[in-house]
Amino acid sequence: MIKKIFASTLLSLSLLNANECVCFELKGEFGEEIKAILKKYSKNLGSKDIQVIREDADLTTQERSFLESLIGTGKVTPSSKQANLEKGKKLYERDCASCHGEKGEISVAKQAPINTWKAQDIVNEIKSYQNQSFQGQSRFVKNQIAQRYTKKDMEDVGAYVESLR
Repeated sequence: MIKKIFASTLLSLSLLNANECVCFELKGEFGEEIKAILKKYSKNLGSKDIQVIREDADLTTQERSFLESLIGTGKVTPSSKQANLEKGKKLYERDCASCHGEKGEISVAKQAPINTWKAQDIVNEIKSYQNQSFQGQSRFVKNQIAQRYTKKDMEDVGAYVESLR
């Protein structure tokens, strides 16, 4: 039995009994999708159906950081990889420039132009489109665009927009 991270009956997996715990390492786009689902349904944590089990003594530093970021008790460590500004520019021009302007200079929905935002704020905004927590103007269009984005794509767009200052 794996004791490290979590989940009794988190997802209805017919392979598991309701009392078994499972530890997954999810990477890439699929991992981001699962994380968004967990975040969306985290309001049910602590209920009789979903429990988070943390056995700190058994967790590696990387696992502890992941779990803390997932349940919102810690900071997500920034990516060590450099942003690809060229890719960010291409994505921005394709998906964002028609509303926000060529240089991010157009104010939308009474907010400051995005070329004044920090890269992480851009990433967080795109994530909110993707996980459908954004309730503002054009949310359905933004959600459709954001569904195609990986975490790295979001970081690239964020870094590119920040470079427009």
